[in-house]
Amino acid sequence: MLTNKELEEYTNFAKQIISTVDLQVLIKNRQSIEIQLTNPEVWSDNNKAKDLNMQLAKFINNIDSTQNIYSELENLQVAFELSDLTEFDKIKTRLDLDLETFQNKQFLNGPFDNQGVFLSVFAGAGGIDAQDWASILCSMYQAFAKNQGWECRLVNLSASEEAGIKSATLEITGENVYGLLKEEAGVHRLVRISPFNNAGTRETSFAMIEIIPNNLSDKIEVKINDKDLRIDTFMSGGKGGQGVNTTYSAVRVVHLPTNVSVQCQDERSQIMNKARALTILKNKLAVIELQKQKEFERELKGAVVSNEWGSQIRNYVLHPYKLVKDTRSGWETTDTSSIIEYGQLLPIIWSVKKSNLNK
Repeated sequence: MLTNKELEEYTNFAKQIISTVDLQVLIKNRQSIEIQLTNPEVWSDNNKAKDLNMQLAKFINNIDSTQNIYSELENLQVAFELSDLTEFDKIKTRLDLDLETFQNKQFLNGPFDNQGVFLSVFAGAGGIDAQDWASILCSMYQAFAKNQGWECRLVNLSASEEAGIKSATLEITGENVYGLLKEEAGVHRLVRISPFNNAGTRETSFAMIEIIPNNLSDKIEVKINDKDLRIDTFMSGGKGGQGVNTTYSAVRVVHLPTNVSVQCQDERSQIMNKARALTILKNKLAVIELQKQKEFERELKGAVVSNEWGSQIRNYVLHPYKLVKDTRSGWETTDTSSIIEYGQLLPIIWSVKKSNLNK
């Protein structure tokens, strides 16, 4: 158990951390949104209602976490006065975790951090191994989304003829999705013994992740002329010969001036796939437009990844040793399965955000 002086120092430290948030302002903001949501006109605009509800959820979460820390500090003091070592240690363990989480949340204050994302995976150099690696990464981010309690939907899948995928796009929605995932954009490198090589040789393969906010086009007006679009239809890809594969329902939209292309096959009808593809395209073009503005240059850096393969942001090594290491923050672990199979990405994500403070 801490000494009286150590407890006082710990309490002051904790209060200093949570004092960075003005609880009364949070409560006023929550009340303001609750009043807005009582207006029937708000509910006639689905996007506005959705945006307000997301803001409300964030304010409620911040209020609850701040009040909880104040409450736990009082409980810690009571346990100290009663000399209840077991209860004291339990409370302090919870407080340490709550304070770390509270500090980390302060990184999630970007203008688009509370938006959902379109996360795209593209197989890079490495042939079949790279296509398999792209499929593994797609599953990793689906696992991470599940861990966070987010909704995750497969929008498009371009399957490989042999194994894995050529590309895939996930739409992920929930609290602080873009804020947590935006630094995942970039090249991911895998080193392992190839399961597709009879010689059992060690192979290096690459896949690229692209992250864009999924509601950016609602805030940034993007005008697209029909003459600037090329729209192709094709039979939906996928494994197993599902009903969706029997019609030309998949759609690819190419924006000719920028050569940005998007394809969608998740919906059953060609019309719905075209609408979804245009939505993603508008968000990509909105990112490109905002990247021209200085104040958003850093915020959206890497959102739409260049077609050129640059240096990787993270290495995943499965042979001759096990290691996952982020090249930006230096964070590493030998527990590769917790990252690749179970999507336990938060420690890496926070390490990158903290390292960015020094840049």
